[in-house]
Amino acid sequence: MQVLYLTSSFRKNGNTARVVDLLRQEIQDQWKAGNDLLTFEIINLCEQPLQYCRGCRICFDRGETFCPYWEEIAPLKTALREADVWILASPVYVDDINGLMKTFLDRIAHVNHRPEFAGKYTWLLTTSGTGSSGHAARTLASTLRTWGVYIIGQRDFVCGGLSSREDLSVRYHAVLAGIARKIITTVTRMKSQTPSFLSLLFFRVQQRLWQRHVEDSIDYHYWESRGWVDPGVTYFYAHRTNPLIVAAARFTGTIIAGFFQ
Repeated sequence: MQVLYLTSSFRKNGNTARVVDLLRQEIQDQWKAGNDLLTFEIINLCEQPLQYCRGCRICFDRGETFCPYWEEIAPLKTALREADVWILASPVYVDDINGLMKTFLDRIAHVNHRPEFAGKYTWLLTTSGTGSSGHAARTLASTLRTWGVYIIGQRDFVCGGLSSREDLSVRYHAVLAGIARKIITTVTRMKSQTPSFLSLLFFRVQQRLWQRHVEDSIDYHYWESRGWVDPGVTYFYAHRTNPLIVAAARFTGTIIAGFFQ
């Protein structure tokens, strides 16, 4: 199992970094999957040359490699592609993800149109000083469901201004152990083969939009070439979700899609 820890805090030894490192240690300690290897990569976006999205639409209209700043995104996409599971970690700023994580999502927005990471796994992690409404995690979740990524879970860690690694370990050891256990179980048992109601609903909304708006664009041809506009296709890949859940998600998604032009 290859794990990618993608963080967006400018404080390289702050609460987010410390919680991520504690989770990494828990996963490493619990990893018992025969002879399979456990590898990991840590990327802090503050160390990446990541400029703001200019809104030029080139990635939508011509393809992401035509982006004038493609060299900034290419290695990040490679890391996402090679990992089996992602830990996305952001501090909470004004009850949302911080600007750096949002910039990353903006710069990779073409994946919202062409969900090449469908089937990957992720855990969403946020840190806050005094608590969070959960809006930051929902920002991440809504994007990743559009990508077809299986969301294992999410958790906000209340850390105060700055907590020591030892204090965070004592306070959250049981929580982090549970998260590590759930990540390992989900990936090794291939639970992405049972996408949730929300994931199926997100797919149906996108599918209906592409079925209605047939056009000569790389986005449409991407969906068409993968068979995703076929009326009989219910998700990005074959799955085992209960047919009643599938039917309910498709019905609801069809209604929602009707509100879009």
